[in-house]
Amino acid sequence: MPFAALIAAVALVPTPAPPMRCVEHVGCRATTPAMAAEPTSRRSVLAGLAVATSFSALPAFASVTPEGYKLKKNYPQDAKLMLDNMRIATELKRGDSNIEEIVKATRSEMNDFVAFYRRQPKVAGMPSFSTLYTAINTLSGHYASYGNKYPVPEKRKTRLQQQYKEIERGKA
Repeated sequence: MPFAALIAAVALVPTPAPPMRCVEHVGCRATTPAMAAEPTSRRSVLAGLAVATSFSALPAFASVTPEGYKLKKNYPQDAKLMLDNMRIATELKRGDSNIEEIVKATRSEMNDFVAFYRRQPKVAGMPSFSTLYTAINTLSGHYASYGNKYPVPEKRKTRLQQQYKEIERGKA
């Protein structure tokens, strides 16, 4: 650990307030702090180090969204991309390669899409958004219940494909 991080960790550790002493001629209501320097304990130094190392590891936990699953903040483009990725996730079969990665990326994109566009009145009122939102809920609910490795069953797949066609008609 670099020396600067060690110093920063020690600086983050809270130290007890210095004892207060009464000034004789004013009484005990007005106090001035005693300027006694207390040594830092090993426990407070180790606690500071623990805090510093835990914050330095935070970027390792950040998830990286694949390029084909990032929103462009343009509804027609994002809706088409969302629909294409949902179709890919719906068509996956048990045993397909990287099914879990595709499903995770699609679920993340669905969450981002809904979170971004649901608050925009111009977009949220569109029929294509309403149907897409329903399809997102259907697919997201499937993966929430069955996990990322279990493919969409035929009955649900048929309903989703019908919704995808409605979305295409609504966008055109």
